[in-house]
Amino acid sequence: MADSDKTIKVVDRRMFNADGELRDEVRAELDRPDTPAEKKAASEAAAAAAAAAAAAATPVEPPVATNPGFLRLLDMLAQTASLYLEGFPDPATGRRSVDLAAARQIIDSLVALREKTRGRLSFEESDAVEGLLGELQLVYSRLASQAVKASPVPVPPTGRRG
Repeated sequence: MADSDKTIKVVDRRMFNADGELRDEVRAELDRPDTPAEKKAASEAAAAAAAAAAAAATPVEPPVATNPGFLRLLDMLAQTASLYLEGFPDPATGRRSVDLAAARQIIDSLVALREKTRGRLSFEESDAVEGLLGELQLVYSRLASQAVKASPVPVPPTGRRG
């Protein structure tokens, strides 16, 4: 027998139409008296599950919107921390002085803000917090390690105790 002699019959065995309702053929088959009770119960359970899934899928919570005020707050805190980390000129001497303690306070405030708002930020807000914290912590750790290396180590006393 050649390939061209074969006929292909396509049978749609889906139970539901595009609207989520039982198809007429399935409903007619379920309503027949000779249909086994198990098949009818399984079909009814599938129909109930599909209806429940469709009902649960409709009320979708909208995504969290980005708050421009929150991003401005982050920007303000980051600029202030950057100013402390870069150093600002002393009006009397003109020399730049870095304030690591003040920068650390702002970084700690940003960490607290991140912890308190976890799970309630949009992707952009969360990404901004993480990015700012990463950059500020990196600069702070570099400057703090340089300050430790530059500070003189106190020489222990050589006198005898007695």
